[in-house]
Order: sequence, then structure tokens, then C-alpha cells
Amino acid sequence: MLTKADMSDRDFQKLLQVALTDLGLRQTMLENRVSEVNEEMRSLEKDDQLDKLDMQLRAVRQDYDHYRQFVNPDFKLDVADQYRES
Repeated sequence: MLTKADMSDRDFQKLLQVALTDLGLRQTMLENRVSEVNEEMRSLEKDDQLDKLDMQLRAVRQDYDHYRQFVNPDFKLDVADQYRES
């Protein structure tokens, strides 16, 4: 198993960008689900589901904020472009 010490700064920044992209997508999906729940469910079911979604959203936002602190602002990488077909 490799450790972080075996990772180049560029690889570490790329890993952070991938992780932040994933967390951003998860947050959007959870926010969309909150909207759906507000439209679909009845009062008691809605409250329970919204509480669970709120806990998940807070965890995703907390992780996003934590990992964002490690991002080098001078490192430029478009994660979507990285995996796009030529």
C-alpha cells in the first residue's frame, strides 16, 4: 500500500479535485431529493425524510469544506475535461 508521502503534489491536488467534484454532485443530488420530498410526501413522512436528508447534506458540506482547505488555488485542473473523449 502506498502512503500520501508516495504521492506527488500534482496527484494530491488532482485527488482533491476529484473528491470535491464528487461531493459537489452528491450535494446537488441531495438538494434535488429534498425538493422532491417537499412536493411528494405527507407531513410525518416528509419530516422524517427531510431530517435524514438534512443530516446527509450537513455531512457532505462538512467534508467539502474540510477538503477544500487543502486545495492549492494555483493548481488548475478541469476534472470533467480530464476524462472527456478526444
